[in-house]
Amino acid sequence: MRKNVATTLLVFLLILGASLPIYAMSLPDEQSTAIQSFVEEARRISRTPGISVAVVVGSETHFFSAGVANRETETPANEDTLWDIGSSTKAFTSLGILYLEEQGLLSLDDSIADYLPWLVLRYSGQPVDMQEVRLYHFMHHISGLPMDLGSSTGSLRQGVENMVDVGLVFLPGEGFIYANVNTNILGLVIEAVSGHSYESFMVQHIFHPLGMMDTFANRERAIATGRRAQGYVTQFIFFTMQSDVSNAEAVDHMPAGYIVSSTRDMARWMEVQLGLATDIPEVFQTIIPRSHEAGRSIAEPDGSYYAAGWIVSADQSFIEHGGTTEGFGSNVFLFPEEQIGITVLSNLSGAHGTQSRPAGNIKDILDGNLNQSYSILWTFQHLDVTFTIATVLGTVLAVFFILFALHRHKHNERCTFTKKRIALIAFWIVMVLALGTPFLLFPWFTFIIGRIYSLLTMIIALGLLFGSIAWFVSSPRRSK
Repeated sequence: MRKNVATTLLVFLLILGASLPIYAMSLPDEQSTAIQSFVEEARRISRTPGISVAVVVGSETHFFSAGVANRETETPANEDTLWDIGSSTKAFTSLGILYLEEQGLLSLDDSIADYLPWLVLRYSGQPVDMQEVRLYHFMHHISGLPMDLGSSTGSLRQGVENMVDVGLVFLPGEGFIYANVNTNILGLVIEAVSGHSYESFMVQHIFHPLGMMDTFANRERAIATGRRAQGYVTQFIFFTMQSDVSNAEAVDHMPAGYIVSSTRDMARWMEVQLGLATDIPEVFQTIIPRSHEAGRSIAEPDGSYYAAGWIVSADQSFIEHGGTTEGFGSNVFLFPEEQIGITVLSNLSGAHGTQSRPAGNIKDILDGNLNQSYSILWTFQHLDVTFTIATVLGTVLAVFFILFALHRHKHNERCTFTKKRIALIAFWIVMVLALGTPFLLFPWFTFIIGRIYSLLTMIIALGLLFGSIAWFVSSPRRSK
């Protein structure tokens, strides 16, 4: 009898086990070794001072780090180091909006005019009917706002007020443009509805209730802990220098990109997103799944959607968001069906930053492909090399043309300008003006230059070269 009962119980457990999804609860030694080796290789090749990684696999969390948080103090990077997480911040701000909606304090269908009545936008020179511009337009980046960051004022409200009368690229709901100001506007709505500062609201209603005690919406408080990493930027192929955003910019754009956190807290954040954290307020168990829904967003060319601070694949099997600020980079990957989450934080931005999304390589290791090689995204490193070479060659050639022109002015008499010479001079002057046009027409261009300084120096060098050629062509020649 006992034998029959035991057999029946064993069969029942086997059937039950077969009917449940099976997730790896721990990493084999070879996978842990492969991930650590890859992280160290990524740090070495990209010349990133420090990298910290959190890997959530089912109920277990693993941390991997390499390098230093600060080159001057040689403080090792680890899971308690604090890093700017860049645009990965947007998921937190969007969750704050969903929290307020769940509390009945607002609705994504509400007009932005209900909360920021002074915000007026324009399209084709005409004022937009702001009663028709909804909160979800900003959450899903379908408002039509351009990518321009605007100036730094040291005030979230003032930063948004600078967007008054800005021209939209398209009418709300008719397209998709990823723009930080969308989330900054949502941050200001949080302040208007809650009656608290953005920082206070996030700490009291998001960070601490989720058990994230090392996450900050105030850069100065993070610095005061003594654990915030120093940011760096690598430019001109070889040089790495300290780099950090101003306090004014961090305050202006905090809801969109300047939350500071550790990989330990980001591991907790991934557990919450994957539904693995059961010790959280019930409200989050409702709104977290909603934050992954495409809602009214518009499909991007690759078929993905922008949800509430997350880029979601069409089948919702893959959720991610990355971010870059001055001196820092972040990647967060989620695979809900497999209960896997990967966060990579680093203290390098710019041309040689870890922009190749190393989280994807780590996922390949988890899938059994242990031999992963790190490669920097060519559109950053290779362009930096190209811009640097062009800077050097442009400067050298400009010096030669200037010297030749000076020689002509010294030894030759002036001669009559022919139509051909006038056309050549006009051509090179137009080339100089063309180089400066992007600065006049596209304010966001300066943001790109802030991350790739070699692009700025190349433009200056080429402008100098074209100008020196124009002067050389206009200089007197020896009479026949």
